[in-house]
Amino acid sequence: MKTLPVSFVLAGISSSLVLMGGVNPVRAAVLIGNLPETNDNDFTQITTVRVKALAFTLPAGNNYSLDNVILRLGNYGSGDAPLVQIRNDVGGSDPGSTVLASFTNPTPQGLGIFNYTFTPTGPLTFAAVTKYWLYVANAVESFDWRGSSPNKTPTGIATPSGAQVSNNSGASFNNSSTLNSFQINATEITGPVASTPEPGAIAALSLFGLGLLGVKGRRNEG
Repeated sequence: MKTLPVSFVLAGISSSLVLMGGVNPVRAAVLIGNLPETNDNDFTQITTVRVKALAFTLPAGNNYSLDNVILRLGNYGSGDAPLVQIRNDVGGSDPGSTVLASFTNPTPQGLGIFNYTFTPTGPLTFAAVTKYWLYVANAVESFDWRGSSPNKTPTGIATPSGAQVSNNSGASFNNSSTLNSFQINATEITGPVASTPEPGAIAALSLFGLGLLGVKGRRNEG
């Protein structure tokens, strides 16, 4: 019987160490949202001066990385230029002015009502126990951000924390009674990929590997 190569045994030990350390899974989730909609009987018209902002707060626990944002829009045409952002919170009832994430606009599908997925232009980590704002404006013309009637309360990892509308390009805001249809998708950040095993486990596996080499060597001699 042939002796196992040393490199083969050592590779097996390394693999065992990684497995013992454990791999933390990543979990995609709905951070917050109220899709699918009940109906499209309510809406906010987003224009060059009218802005809508929805607030949400993350619970204690892990952070989340932003995947995308889905908005249910009507009358979104090629002449529109949506401005979708995630903004900070500065206390009070209005969104902050710091843009934490911007998005690439999807291609319009015509004047009907569709779900549109907005892809972030860069990474964003949502921190636990922190409030954020989904901020929706339009640089050109107008489109409708649809909503269910009666309102459908957003659910998910985060909790809704207010809805505001501006009629002067975000210079000031008022409370809004419309909870527009949307969804923010994110991936849970659970920590490092693998942890380091205890020194005792390393020693035991090393001795086990050396023992395998010895047994194979003795069998070869016979």
